[in-house]
Amino acid sequence: MKVLRSSHEKMLCTDLDGTFIGDDDSMYELLRLIKDKDMLLVFSTGRHLRSVTQFVREKEIRIPDACICMVGTRIYFADKGEFILDNNWGQIISPGWERKKIVRLLTDIKELVQQDEEFQTEFKASYYLRENQTEVLQEINRRVQEAELKAHIIYSSDQFLDFLPPLSGKAEAVRYVADSFGLRAENVIVCGDTGNDLDMFTAGFKGIIVGNAHAELKNFEGVNAYHAIGSIVPE
Repeated sequence: MKVLRSSHEKMLCTDLDGTFIGDDDSMYELLRLIKDKDMLLVFSTGRHLRSVTQFVREKEIRIPDACICMVGTRIYFADKGEFILDNNWGQIISPGWERKKIVRLLTDIKELVQQDEEFQTEFKASYYLRENQTEVLQEINRRVQEAELKAHIIYSSDQFLDFLPPLSGKAEAVRYVADSFGLRAENVIVCGDTGNDLDMFTAGFKGIIVGNAHAELKNFEGVNAYHAIGSIVPE
């Protein structure tokens, strides 16, 4: 791995929707603190890059030093004001990933609704699941195991179901970005609000769980997590 040159000693890696986004005054104050503390800023989101760059332009904020998109399956590093896709990450997460087989395995499950094409990539198969969640998830796990397929399955916000390569996810992507900047894991702070952020905390990163977090993350009780009280939406 090519280590990027960085004089920064710490990194804040935050989810966007429901975490970094939702209260503009607090967001701008946080950005000032990050600048004052001379920290790296990384976004880790389910969004695609076009949506992230549109948000950055609309809010007139600094470009993050890196952006982890599509639930940890694509990584971009900022270079002279532009985002550059890190193709090495795709090579790292590709072993054991059989997207076509997984999609075929799910075709007859009527509760699954495939998300729009813009949210599908070679390393991500995404659906909406809003009915009979417990039974459907049990059936999916049974089928995947019986077919001896490998996938990182993430269900979040009571509706989003993502199938990712077994070696991917936000936690591994954060670790890769930190390593690329030459930072140790203990100097990384993560922030999130839903189930697709959970693996960053179970992986041991220190972090902040926002007050409006969904139960799938809010119920995490690891000593590495600080549970914020403030909420951007009524509970």
